[in-house]
Amino acid sequence: MIARRLFAVLLAFAAMALAGGADAQSTDPVVDRVQIRSIATPDGRAIEITTGYVSVPEQRIGATTHSRRIDLAVIRLRWAGGAGKTANMLLAGGPGDSGIRLVSGLPERRAAALLDLMGGDVISFDQRGTGRSQPGLALAEPTPLPLDAPGSAAAWLPLMERASRLAAERFAEAGIRLASYTTVESADDVDAVRRAFGYAGMNLWGRSYGSHLALATIRRHPDSVERLILVGPEGPDHTFKLPSQTDAVIRRIGERAGVAELPDTMRAVFERLRRAPVTLDAAGPDGVERKLVIGAFDLQWMTAQALADPRALATLPIAYREMAAGDFRRIGPLALALRTRWRLGSAMKYMMDLASGASPQRLDRIRHEARAALLGDAMNFPTIGLQPAWPDADLGADYRRPVRSAVPALILVGDLDARTPVENAREIAAGLPHAKVIVLENGAHQFDLFGDPAIQPLLRDFLRDRAIGVDRVRLPAIPFQR
Repeated sequence: MIARRLFAVLLAFAAMALAGGADAQSTDPVVDRVQIRSIATPDGRAIEITTGYVSVPEQRIGATTHSRRIDLAVIRLRWAGGAGKTANMLLAGGPGDSGIRLVSGLPERRAAALLDLMGGDVISFDQRGTGRSQPGLALAEPTPLPLDAPGSAAAWLPLMERASRLAAERFAEAGIRLASYTTVESADDVDAVRRAFGYAGMNLWGRSYGSHLALATIRRHPDSVERLILVGPEGPDHTFKLPSQTDAVIRRIGERAGVAELPDTMRAVFERLRRAPVTLDAAGPDGVERKLVIGAFDLQWMTAQALADPRALATLPIAYREMAAGDFRRIGPLALALRTRWRLGSAMKYMMDLASGASPQRLDRIRHEARAALLGDAMNFPTIGLQPAWPDADLGADYRRPVRSAVPALILVGDLDARTPVENAREIAAGLPHAKVIVLENGAHQFDLFGDPAIQPLLRDFLRDRAIGVDRVRLPAIPFQR
């Protein structure tokens, strides 16, 4: 135990030395509060788990004076006694998901399988503003939405905008520079974590927003990245979703569920609710029954959120079939919970997404397509409408241009993914000449990347520089309810 503690202290000092003895006036990363423990795997091997914090400047881009420092919570897995030269950096999605939770929650068997698969050390961290990193930008307080009128962007956006302005003011009063919580600054954090732990290079594993961050990182630090694995990819100009691509996925969902008429059924339900909103009695999470009025926008927004989760997708066709027959009981409790418990969630999410933004051409296309699309622009609500409430941190046109790199890249995308559709993968791959795109049939936005037996061989072959001879892989079908 004493030796382990001593090693932790030495590691911290070594990292400081690597950073050049960084202090509050330096831009170099510093490792602090290191703890090391070991766990035994079922086959008798030992995994070393290192946790700690990497201190980095809050503002690098455009800084004219020395910036205050913030702390990134970091976790590393490696085989005891090992010392990999390359880090496998897992970048959480969201934006705002916890990288620490992604890794720390793995059972021993899954952690061992992950290390065996990757053949090297695994690192993840809570990106700036999230999880255990400090300062935290979480916004836990709810912003209740009224129950006595059908939902609409016009009615709800002012409430959400007011909550956003108040949150932004509170963070500013606390001395937090929200305009520094952008993907460009976060990309520099990724490389800072690599340098702080002394790795010569890194493989970037990015899922959803994590892929957006991975692409920004390779553009800013091209010599640090050896391989890219992008899952459910989001390119530099993909933050806001195209309604036509969502429509295409909904049609595909209907076909896979054996109800090709699903889009027509959905449109009929929306039209009915536009003409005559429905009043429901529903019990909330507290068990108290309340009345609420449901309109078309309620369903559009709820559906937009459900499209990310295969469990919710499984009930989508039957729910709309019931509503077309006049039965709205299934969605009543969900709608009530959404209205009474809705919250902003995290200032980090809004800053990251709004700073990445969208090109004028994409915004024009979204506005045009939303007029006739099934869900309108519900996929982008409310973020796209909250820009005036948050500090301006737009990253500009150069940021949204395609990323070009010659590093080997593997891109996995589900053909039932409405948030990061197949078109994203094709567009990203156009700038990566050594990219391999694999379409996962029946894959939604969420699936078991490291546990699915159809995906593991693809990852293993790619990491070992073996040719991948397929372009499509079939995942188990979603068990749609009939």
